Amino acid sequence: MKEQARLAALSETKLLDSAPDPRFDRLTRLAANSLETEVALVSLIDADRQWFKSCYGLNTTETSRDVAFCEYAIRGNDVMVVLDASKDIRFADNPLVTGDPFIRFYAGAPLVTKDGHALGTLCVIDPKPRESFDETDKQILRDLADGVMVEIQADARKRQVRDLSVINRELEHRMGNMYAHVSSLISLLDKSDVERDEFVRRLRDKINTLAETQSLLAMNEWQSVSIRELAIKSLSPFEPEPDQPLIAIQDKDDFHITARAAFAMSLLLNELGTNSVKHGALGSTGGRATFGWTQGDLMQFYWQEKLIAPREAREPGNGFGSMILKRIVPKTFGGEAIFDIQPESFNYSVTALPDRVRMGEEA
Repeated sequence: MKEQARLAALSETKLLDSAPDPRFDRLTRLAANSLETEVALVSLIDADRQWFKSCYGLNTTETSRDVAFCEYAIRGNDVMVVLDASKDIRFADNPLVTGDPFIRFYAGAPLVTKDGHALGTLCVIDPKPRESFDETDKQILRDLADGVMVEIQADARKRQVRDLSVINRELEHRMGNMYAHVSSLISLLDKSDVERDEFVRRLRDKINTLAETQSLLAMNEWQSVSIRELAIKSLSPFEPEPDQPLIAIQDKDDFHITARAAFAMSLLLNELGTNSVKHGALGSTGGRATFGWTQGDLMQFYWQEKLIAPREAREPGNGFGSMILKRIVPKTFGGEAIFDIQPESFNYSVTALPDRVRMGEEA
């Protein structure tokens, strides 16, 4: 588990196989010159290789992990020093010792994250053995390794800032549709002839509907949602007995509806359901309702109610609910609404331009 966490931390740096970077090159050059070695490396230990983010004095970008001196260095907490690799039992037969680049001297300082994961090392290498590598030399290497980590952490912070900016823009975009509808609702309600308590109740009801849609979109990565899934979610509160549904929702030709259209559709279904419970099929014994759609160059969504007991035929009013059905939804969909209210039935339909509603359509 510790190795998996270390590899995950390494992956999060986004450094593996990245392009050369002068910041790291300056540090390896400084390390080689300060400690008088031919080679200096920023070596990152991946699952099966060591990869060099910066390579001074060596013409290669990686080696196998099983021959890497740095594999040993990341196991400790301090600078690992090998004064003469040809005399060290761990490395005497290593191909990097017996062959090019004929390593003799090695010193590596682990590159450790704040969570304690050793990503690799800043190391210096030379083909000549050494008699000593004193504490001053070690401190120089430690300080330069700290400099490498400063650059790695700076990159991480920059990515976090960029990611937060992207998230902020996405949230602004995704929440914007909801806020726009809420603003529109407040505007319409403000013009309605209702008391304050009723105003608050209606507004809370519509915002809750939008919040449900927001939650559904979040589960679908904010891009779109199935029209059938949205209809089931929006109309379920109006079913008196979930195991004996009164609302038939179309189960064929399902498609994904855009986020913006989904908010308008949820308001539409909420209003139709509310109205039906108060005045129509869902509030009377034996009543039934149907919701469906047709696709084509001009789409259509329809709501149909059948009542057992006749009711008085009337034209749609000019209240808040009617404004949703007559103005908000058609405007969002780029279509027109049609009402047909009869004593034993209520039919509502709204047309829509595909590019206003269906996910993936060209605008």
